[in-house]
Amino acid sequence: MTTRTLPVETENHWFQLVQTLKGNRQKRSHERLFFVEGVRSINPLRGNPRWQAEALLYPAGRRLSGWANDVLAEVVAPYHLAVKKDLMDRLSDREESSEIIAVVKIPATGLEDLPADATSRFVLLDRPGNPGNLGSIIRSCDAFGVTGIVIAGHAVDPYDPLVVRASEGAFFTQRIVHAGNQSSLDAWLGRMARDVPAFTVVGTSAKSDTHIADCPLSGPTLLCFGNETLGLSPWLKSRCATVAGIPMNGVASSLNLACAVTTVLYEVHRQSRKS
Repeated sequence: MTTRTLPVETENHWFQLVQTLKGNRQKRSHERLFFVEGVRSINPLRGNPRWQAEALLYPAGRRLSGWANDVLAEVVAPYHLAVKKDLMDRLSDREESSEIIAVVKIPATGLEDLPADATSRFVLLDRPGNPGNLGSIIRSCDAFGVTGIVIAGHAVDPYDPLVVRASEGAFFTQRIVHAGNQSSLDAWLGRMARDVPAFTVVGTSAKSDTHIADCPLSGPTLLCFGNETLGLSPWLKSRCATVAGIPMNGVASSLNLACAVTTVLYEVHRQSRKS
């Protein structure tokens, strides 16, 4: 691929595009692009064929570090944008302007792209509403070897920069797909039940009397977690073989969603090591 190096000295279309991608979900969806900043988030793009960069931005006239030069050399992108310092400062969310900002293509993936075999373990998030929670959940999914993350219903945009940043780079290790609509999710669940022996769907609820540790979780499993306020939808609960909870002491009625997901994933990990 031939890379073009372009100067960005005014609020031209490149500047406006990157600025809008940061805060506008509709723009990200329409352009199929998203904003990435930070060393931990950009490093996974290096030599990673699953992700394609559209542009790499760096401050014009600034001596770049060895890391930044390596990123420019290793992350393939059709455009390198040398951005005037004050404009780069406005695009960056860092106290000290980042050396590199990446504009990355949103891949065209769906439920059909998720692996379906005896080792498959998925997390389904029903209408998650908090970007920080979602980013932390992605980190936990990476830590505990989750095969893929399914997002159902009207939810926070997984390509929101706050989600990407909170994931600390784990975002680029995970397959994250949106379920689309109820019928497509139902069809996928049917295919998994047909094609993967012992595949089971386990829901979670703070009101359940079933201990999560009493559920067999070492096989192919879909773990369903509800919205931070509303919990699992009745429809999703009806698709679960079991709905389990995490025993708690103290005054809080439930755990933060990211904490709950991490706790359940550790239980999956514990059971898998014993099996």
